Amino acid sequence: MASTVPVDIAAQVSDELLSACHRLIPQLSSSAQPLTREELEEIVAGDATVLFVARVDGKIVGLLTLAIFRIPTAVRAWIEDVVVDSAARSHGV
Repeated sequence: MASTVPVDIAAQVSDELLSACHRLIPQLSSSAQPLTREELEEIVAGDATVLFVARVDGKIVGLLTLAIFRIPTAVRAWIEDVVVDSAARSHGV
């Protein structure tokens, strides 16, 4: 595995990103329904969510969703749905 893993914010939905979601999310939750392109576009374009994408050798191997919300005293962020491909685990991703 790479010594450093690039992590980027998903700025747009591509076939590659949708395919990665379909491959990775079942590794996180066996009961999760496959995301539609429209649902993924809502996540990527949303003001309250940021989707981070980790790559190794150009391949998407991990996802993390950051949910951002306001409460009366501040703005908070919550990390949700962290998943790393089973083949990339324990290799610094």
